[in-house]
Amino acid sequence: MTIFIPDFVLCLATTGALALFARSLVDRARPSVAVPLLAIGCLVNAASMGLLLSLLALAGLAQLPAVAAAGDWSIDVLALNLPVPLVIGAAAGAVVAVLLARTFWRAGRIVFVLGQSDRLSRRIRGAGGPIAIVDTGAADAFTLAGVKGCVVISRELFGALGSAERQMLTAHEMSHLRRRHHLYVQATDIAIAANPALARVADPMRLGVERWADEDAVAVTGDRAAAAAALANTALIRSALRRAAPTPRPVTTLPVLCVAASHISQRARALLSSAPGRTALGTALTVMLIVTGAGTVGSTLQVHDGFEHAEKHCHHTA
Repeated sequence: MTIFIPDFVLCLATTGALALFARSLVDRARPSVAVPLLAIGCLVNAASMGLLLSLLALAGLAQLPAVAAAGDWSIDVLALNLPVPLVIGAAAGAVVAVLLARTFWRAGRIVFVLGQSDRLSRRIRGAGGPIAIVDTGAADAFTLAGVKGCVVISRELFGALGSAERQMLTAHEMSHLRRRHHLYVQATDIAIAANPALARVADPMRLGVERWADEDAVAVTGDRAAAAAALANTALIRSALRRAAPTPRPVTTLPVLCVAASHISQRARALLSSAPGRTALGTALTVMLIVTGAGTVGSTLQVHDGFEHAEKHCHHTA
């Protein structure tokens, strides 16, 4: 069992680093770097943890006489090369089963919702362009995911905004659509289902994709202070219109990315600061993830060699 301990410790350390420093990474690094790094990092970490638990379960349960007979390997040699107690293997197997069920359920739910979103975006968009102005009682603006997807803006909100707010809003939402930001959010959701200890990454990921879209909007408007003011004004106008609406009728109940729905103050402060650059934190997390992945591959090869040796010994004694 000692062969697994260093890799488990490293994997747990990477989990902790992602959970603890995700917000700092989003605050300090360019969002176009921080968001992909967090999404890929969560997937790598969750996959590594799942694989290590699966190897632990395999090494423990493989020492059952019935399993060893079916696999045609020596229990004694396997226990010598992979000394994992049966109770630990059984516990690891149970954990893997629960996490797999959570992951498949979440992934299936995401696929189902994406299908709904794609059908709705096709209906709203029709033969027109990517931006649809719709009549609805709910003053809102958001990006609806799909194969093409679309940006949905309520006529009431659009009419209440000034030219600066309209430019900021459309540039922001078009960034969500063009960059497929929902995929990063959903990839992180799947990783959290596979490793619940990563749950604290969810909120920084949401902030990260919104900040990424904000930075893309600044590239269009050309003025960080004006973009920050437009964001704040849009949020205030949206909030006022939604409070005044007697019976809001939302266009959709699907999860969407909305310009003025979350982290407004943090995003405005970021826009009023200088553009983010490189950070050592991103480099450190990248190195940790590479080492974690390499360690997991090493454990996989060790387990494979242990089973191969046990099988050869069984054939030799026979």
